[in-house]
Amino acid sequence: MTRLLFLTGNAGKLVEATQFFAPLGYQVEQFLIDGEVPTVIEPQADDLRYVALSKIEQAIAHLDACGQKAAVLVEDAGLFIDELNGFPGVYSASILEQLGLSGILKVMSDMNERGAEFRACAALWDGGQVIFGEGICRGTITKETRGEKGFGYDPIFSPEEEGTARTFGEMSSAEKGKYSHREKALKSLKNQLG
Repeated sequence: MTRLLFLTGNAGKLVEATQFFAPLGYQVEQFLIDGEVPTVIEPQADDLRYVALSKIEQAIAHLDACGQKAAVLVEDAGLFIDELNGFPGVYSASILEQLGLSGILKVMSDMNERGAEFRACAALWDGGQVIFGEGICRGTITKETRGEKGFGYDPIFSPEEEGTARTFGEMSSAEKGKYSHREKALKSLKNQLG
């Protein structure tokens, strides 16, 4: 089996990646150096692919520095709200930390148009080249938080494909996976590899 080191601190993402890549002969592990996820500097850019490429280049440098041989996986995602010109976009994690879900809902309180999309870009370096997979999930921002499942913006995002207006926060991980932008990005990678 080929080792695939996933640069993430999110245990849920690690489980998802294992489900996708183990059948292709990859032993998926969290990318750790001395028991810690290595620090990477996220570039201030508006393009998820650029951010993912920067992260993978930094991960490869960490890998080389510690003399390990493995494939590397990174993933970056964001929530892009139509009426806010794509905000928070690639800055979704830091904006969520600063404003919280209530802050986003307050910013949108007077807006009738609530279209948004989650976008994800996954990048896998196989030791020679970088392969990209991208996924999008269209939906709407609700007017209140609903559900306690998932993470991040899940309690205020309702995927349009779902049909019942439930949020990701109200769905099991299996239900969410049917629509997930991250799952679509990983499937795209899997299809290119397999």
